[in-house]
Amino acid sequence: MGIHFGVDYYPEHWPRERWETDAKLMREMGVQVVRMAEFSWFKMEPAEGEFHFEWLEEAVALLDSYGIKTVLGTPTAAPPAWIVRKNPEIQPMDRQGRRRFFGGRHHDCQSNEVYRAHVKRIFTAMAKHFADNPGVIG
Repeated sequence: MGIHFGVDYYPEHWPRERWETDAKLMREMGVQVVRMAEFSWFKMEPAEGEFHFEWLEEAVALLDSYGIKTVLGTPTAAPPAWIVRKNPEIQPMDRQGRRRFFGGRHHDCQSNEVYRAHVKRIFTAMAKHFADNPGVIG
């Protein structure tokens, strides 16, 4: 299959009416694959165990209809606020032992076992939901 030409795309940041225009423009540019979802944990799981993949499924299907495949990123770059409120111990500490605060990217400690349990839950749900989706290639 060779090397794919691709881009990052964040449909959650754009009105739904814009998605098709974006897909057309990407196809015209020769884009073959997009990477999505790595910053949208809050939208996929607004509360613990409550999953909303409909918007992402719709974006994947639209892109696929334009011949553009999707690689789903893991959403661990930005865990949602509800996780940090529930488990503030997942936030990393700096060199002086001060806990970092919510906001921005990577405001989590990747080795924290509580955080890893949250990660496992979202990964498992995503994998089950998108396992047989023909528009998803990774």
